[in-house]
Amino acid sequence: MYSFEPKKSHQVQSRIRRILDLTVPNLSRELFRDRIEDRNGRVIPALLCPWKNDAPVVEQLALVLTKDFSSEGVGLVLRDPFFEGDVLLGFWLGAEIMEQPWFFLGTAQHLLEFGGGFWTLGVHFTEFVGAMPLTRFAALAPHLERLQPAELAAK
Repeated sequence: MYSFEPKKSHQVQSRIRRILDLTVPNLSRELFRDRIEDRNGRVIPALLCPWKNDAPVVEQLALVLTKDFSSEGVGLVLRDPFFEGDVLLGFWLGAEIMEQPWFFLGTAQHLLEFGGGFWTLGVHFTEFVGAMPLTRFAALAPHLERLQPAELAAK
């Protein structure tokens, strides 16, 4: 008896390969001539806030996902458009890994509509501010728990 399974499997694999070939991070180097650093793909939840008057603008906070990192910046995926300018970006992988959240100041740039209602945004880091007392970012505390998987947050 003849089986159609190998053909179906090949169709799936070839379509997935095509999607991967046509999307980031494997786009042509010509499109990113100004980039001198490689990107490392990592998907991590993060907290993004505009930074004005030396403080986060909590009312405009967004929870986002990283898509890739370089040594001085990060690419983000957002559900809504954001603005370009000074931002605070926070990460917390849990108390067992990080005693407290890590915060970076940076400049948001290159906001692009990605499709499907998603946006991408690049952030160039300018300063690590996570070593400062968490009280400076106390207004962000209720949102930080949301960065962790439910089982870690419950501990």
